[in-house]
Amino acid sequence: EDRILSIVYEIDCNCLALSGGLDSSLMLYFMLKKHQQVKAFTIGLSEEHPDIKYSKLVVDNLGRTKHRIYIPTLREIGEEKEQEGDFRGDRATRLFYKFVSKNTDKIISCEGIDELMCGYYDHQENPDEETYYKYIRQLREKHLEPLNRNSDQVKIYLPYLDSKLLCLLSQIPIAEKVTFEQRKTLVVAIAENKIPNEIINRRKYGFCDALQIRD
Repeated sequence: EDRILSIVYEIDCNCLALSGGLDSSLMLYFMLKKHQQVKAFTIGLSEEHPDIKYSKLVVDNLGRTKHRIYIPTLREIGEEKEQEGDFRGDRATRLFYKFVSKNTDKIISCEGIDELMCGYYDHQENPDEETYYKYIRQLREKHLEPLNRNSDQVKIYLPYLDSKLLCLLSQIPIAEKVTFEQRKTLVVAIAENKIPNEIINRRKYGFCDALQIRD
């Protein structure tokens, strides 16, 4: 917890990509320790999209956040064509960062923590080294490189991938990060009493569903 907060204090940015999931909601909590106000950005297909509903919940709970919600039109979605090499969710990423770029040239994003702290349902079903390192190996190709391609010149800070935090997290045994009952056990423990329980217990599927409704 102290390590994450120290990293946030080193980053000169008060803008956050907020999905209403555990990681970004917890990051909002830490950013508000430093900033008088945080500017949070959320994308979703409609007001009923879970990312929008849960992001509103944490913003209302923590306060001091200027929340910009982007609901792309069907025309915008249709005009954002699939590109060669796209992964699922890349169109949503491009739309999101085009919107962000109209408001700021830098933002904090929360990539990497699912891989490092066993946040996928696959981790929960197979809490072993093979599964853990599979996702670590895929992080650059499936998440970081697409983010870099699709972020529309916006500078992105990734505090969960800061070298100081990486050194600490790499020393934690997998058995302390995930069990058959709970993903991201240590992150959940940190989040308790900081953000709403509804967000801690939320079934979150990631940015790939930003343009879909999924319970």
